[in-house]
Amino acid sequence: MTARILELGSGLRCAVADNAGPMTLDGTRTYLVGEREAVLLDPGPAEGLEARLDGLASGREVTAVALTHAHPDHAAGASGAARRTGAPVAASPATLERTGLDGRRLDDGDVLAVDGGASGLTALATPGHADDHLCFWWPAERAVFTGDLVLGSGSAMVGHPDGHMGRYLASLERLRGLAPDRLYPGHGDPVETADDRLAGYLRHRREREAQVRRAVEEGAASVGEVRRRVYGELPEGLDRAAEASIRAHLEHLRERGIDLPELEDGADGGLDLH
Repeated sequence: MTARILELGSGLRCAVADNAGPMTLDGTRTYLVGEREAVLLDPGPAEGLEARLDGLASGREVTAVALTHAHPDHAAGASGAARRTGAPVAASPATLERTGLDGRRLDDGDVLAVDGGASGLTALATPGHADDHLCFWWPAERAVFTGDLVLGSGSAMVGHPDGHMGRYLASLERLRGLAPDRLYPGHGDPVETADDRLAGYLRHRREREAQVRRAVEEGAASVGEVRRRVYGELPEGLDRAAEASIRAHLEHLRERGIDLPELEDGADGGLDLH
């Protein structure tokens, strides 16, 4: 088995996992940052891990296996990657707890050295897609590894209860404040117009929230009815994801003091947000 490996420039390689789908685009992206002592970022699913590591890490010492968050399409391969490379897992305390992994606790502002400290990745607490989410700022290249906060195309999932819309919007604003040149998402191609993408994400969420509010004010009595008015008919699975997103928007509206009636709300079926 071979892996799809992308050379993205000096000191950066990427492997694309074979887990393409509506929520994962062309597959989860695993990054190797560094020419000599490198950080492996989001090892991805356990399936196919060996091939991805063979393609990425040849000739390079991996000093940390870093995670953006605990969702299994990003983190399931972490323990195997740590065993294979001998490098510790590094993640937010909440991610370590959710995955049951031991490793280095990364707090906001902590730095993972790359190439002996010649450059580094700074952990940024960026909750919203999930409460344990980190992005990684690469100041040497003015780039951000965005995990699931921003995707290469389309919009990212923010689904209640793990996702939180207010924190998500604040995390997007935080990235804009860094004025990055480029974004490296956990799914999809690099984003070369970073500020345009971040501004577009903020605009999209505000427009979607206005649609949700309007649907409720016009009489939608259930989350499912709001979803049909806002999104139309969707395939099974995507309809549940849309309803989880609607719940996050409704919570955000109520947190800001906007009085909305309670809606009938069916179970979300244990939606896996990847």
